[in-house]
Amino acid sequence: MHHPKSLQEIVENGLCLGCGLCESLSGRERITMEWVDPPGRLRPRVHAELDEEAEQAILQGCPGVHLDEPLDPARHGPNAREDPSFGPWIRVWKGHASEPKIHHLGSSGGALTALSLYLLETGKVDFICHVKADDVRPMRTRSHVSTNRDEVLEGAGSRYGPASPLDRFMEQLDKGRPFAVVGKPCDISGVHNMRKLDPRVDELVKYTMAFSCGTFADLQCSRWMLERVGFPGGQDGEENLSLFRYRGYGCPGPTRAVDQNGKVYDEPYLDFWYGEHGWTHQFRCKICADPTGEATDISVADAWQGGGPTEEEWGGYSTFISRTPRGDALMQEAIEAGALTVEEHDIALMYDVQPHQAVKKQGLNARLKAIEDSGSLGPVFHKLRLDEAQAQQDQTFFETNYDGTKTRIEKGVNRERLA
Repeated sequence: MHHPKSLQEIVENGLCLGCGLCESLSGRERITMEWVDPPGRLRPRVHAELDEEAEQAILQGCPGVHLDEPLDPARHGPNAREDPSFGPWIRVWKGHASEPKIHHLGSSGGALTALSLYLLETGKVDFICHVKADDVRPMRTRSHVSTNRDEVLEGAGSRYGPASPLDRFMEQLDKGRPFAVVGKPCDISGVHNMRKLDPRVDELVKYTMAFSCGTFADLQCSRWMLERVGFPGGQDGEENLSLFRYRGYGCPGPTRAVDQNGKVYDEPYLDFWYGEHGWTHQFRCKICADPTGEATDISVADAWQGGGPTEEEWGGYSTFISRTPRGDALMQEAIEAGALTVEEHDIALMYDVQPHQAVKKQGLNARLKAIEDSGSLGPVFHKLRLDEAQAQQDQTFFETNYDGTKTRIEKGVNRERLA
């Protein structure tokens, strides 16, 4: 397979994730993340020519084009095991935030909110890098830095639309203070890639945490929701919003739009994802080699039996995976301090509650083969157990995944443009 040799080739071959790391590496005078509409995606806009050094830094750091996450004894310690579909793990739990408010506010069990608060309140980090709804355009999501409880709670709950959480990553390193990063698995892969480019990452990024990600919807999916629920202005009603939430206040909680007069427009979670319009997402998410956060210290996921919700709950459950000794120690301390209420399991739990993520990993070899055979440029994936994951399925499964990706490429869904 051939691979991109420039930022432009990354985007044009459908490998951009919109994380914003290229902006942070190059500086806003050269690159900014901006909206491409339709369908509503964040993509880099190049304002000044990139020299070879800048291009190489982007190619090495970009999680859309480069993933290298082997089980590393130096990082994962002697007790970590490795699962073909779910990666390195030390311990697995099912549980939720102990504080009722956080449990109810969060999208699942309030796991990442509780852990973020614990890190700040115990002084283990000075701040948390994550995302929150934009203050002016709440349908959209922006990078956010939290230094206290109120700021963390502002970012609680899922944000299923596009986001660029790494657009200020270098700015955070420049502060010279310890911090944690919370994001999608691909965002954390970007942080992981940066370990090889900047020694400050190992020094200052004390913890990385991610949630299991089943892809995220283009912004147009949120606009369709406004139309379906009769929001003022319909698809063009974004300027009338005072709040937009994708989940939370129960599990999974409704997708909620609130207008400037305080009127609430709700749509059930399953209707948002699988209703009249369905949902659209970027090509790169269909070839994700790490949907569950293998590069993290701790990853969390919805603990839905069978992989999806069957009923609305006051507060749900999360699964927690400690992947490094650092993450395992944090989990043990948070449990002992009463921040989390959990019961211990093993990695088999993930096959029960996140089966779709195992299926995605198991089909990846076939999807990559379709990219190669089409002559398209593809990502660089190293030591991610793709052969072992493929072996968990049969030849028919391989052919189905190959044919699906081939069809997408023939339709041109992997062809994009810079902003």
